[in-house]
Amino acid sequence: MAEIRYFDALCVLGRTVRMTEGRPETPEAILEAMDHCGIHEALVVDSLAMEANPAAGNERVLARTREHPRLHPAWCGLMTHSRELPPPNELVERMRAEGVGALFLFHGLMDIRLEAWAIDDLLAELEAARVPLFISPDRSRERGRGDIMAWDAVVRICRDFPDLPVIATEPRNMTHQRTAYAALDAAPNLRLDISPLWRAGMIEFICEHWGAERLVFSAGLPARDPAAAKMHLDRADISEAELARIAGDNLRELLSWNQNVTSVADEVSFPAPVDELHRRAREREDLSGEGFLDCHGHLGRATPNHVNHLPVEGMLREMDRCGVEHCLVFGLEGVLGEETWCNDYVADAVRRFPDRFTGFTLVNLNHGEAALRAEMERGFGMGLRGVKIINSYQGYPTEGPLVDVAVEFCHERGLFVLNHDWGSARQIERLCTRYPDACFITGHATPGYADVTRRVQNLFISTCPFHTWRQTEQFVALYGADRLLFASDMTDLPIAWGMGPIMYARIPEADKRRILGGNLGGLLPRYAPR
Repeated sequence: MAEIRYFDALCVLGRTVRMTEGRPETPEAILEAMDHCGIHEALVVDSLAMEANPAAGNERVLARTREHPRLHPAWCGLMTHSRELPPPNELVERMRAEGVGALFLFHGLMDIRLEAWAIDDLLAELEAARVPLFISPDRSRERGRGDIMAWDAVVRICRDFPDLPVIATEPRNMTHQRTAYAALDAAPNLRLDISPLWRAGMIEFICEHWGAERLVFSAGLPARDPAAAKMHLDRADISEAELARIAGDNLRELLSWNQNVTSVADEVSFPAPVDELHRRAREREDLSGEGFLDCHGHLGRATPNHVNHLPVEGMLREMDRCGVEHCLVFGLEGVLGEETWCNDYVADAVRRFPDRFTGFTLVNLNHGEAALRAEMERGFGMGLRGVKIINSYQGYPTEGPLVDVAVEFCHERGLFVLNHDWGSARQIERLCTRYPDACFITGHATPGYADVTRRVQNLFISTCPFHTWRQTEQFVALYGADRLLFASDMTDLPIAWGMGPIMYARIPEADKRRILGGNLGGLLPRYAPR
């Protein structure tokens, strides 16, 4: 297997305004995190430049990276009219002299207007030198909010400056997949950062239709666990050549405008892995046959967002690539659409692949008690052995009375029941106590039920998504490894994206194996015997 040299396109150095305790902020801490994940180099911006003072932060990042050749400085830009930074031609020449690789416009925070009258004087100089321009709408007061990319402005810039390399990045592309694809069609000089592309199959879809050269890798340090994006890319169903381009070659090519940016990837070696699972993940080894189990998966063809749909056989291949033997699955369309079609789809998959899937009946409590009971009975008759509730998406009250009806159904039959949001700790404890023969699973990772799990034995916390810095370690400390179940949210999210933070976690390997399948393996014979 070829060695891939990773070059992270966006890493923040220093304390951001909302940074919580324990996240890496110094060059040494950032490099240690990169070493652990097997990332060779990174393009870094200074937190001060990004959030408050580009002039001071741009100078500070030079000083802070000077003794660390794996960390390559990038600068943050502004409109020229406030005279805070040098004129565009001088700015570009200073970047060249100082080995600065790219310019970032955090336009949402700095009130940088992307219209021609405001920014084109700067863009013209960047285009003339082929300086890579990263455009980000991220705002510190709204950190993490997705779907905020100014696509009209991005495409306008790309079309007016066709020789300017433009990279769009934001916290998350949650629902704008179709818009991003249209932008790639409209602007051949546009590239996307993969860190916001959480949807399953997006990397593969873009490689197939626009080419791997349109993507660059970044892992979200220090806010996110870099293992999520790293393993997502490593397990994507693309060629080794495509992987190498996205992982680092594309960015190195973009940075070649500046002869003073020197890659040192060939000189980097990494410390020994902490355990066998960490080694296999970092070295991209085959995971088939590991026997991992997944408690949260969707089967279906579409949502209001674009899903790069794979038939059930394709989902099995993705499971195999990630070592997942069996998954608890429910429909996709019924989350925000009519539920009966997707329940039929899931039941068909379970009939054809009973060793790979345990199916749940997805319900919509808005449709009333009679329809709810009828659909649960119908699903049970088709071989579905759990109930999936997602009333918070559908507009039914989180603690409304029909939640009890669905849970009671599972209690009477000894089934799994999974809800996207169970509501307050008092509510979930009441349900677990009143309906002890149901097995309760949280749809997503929540820290709010730690005290409840000490008093009840039938509540388990899913890991979806463990993507913030060291979240796996935090949840093991909070709940213990024996109450956590690996949850990928597959079809909606990539399996490897959710698995990475567990595989790379600094916890005992035995605890990783409990989370990745041991715990669910103990529950399946009781609540869903094959």
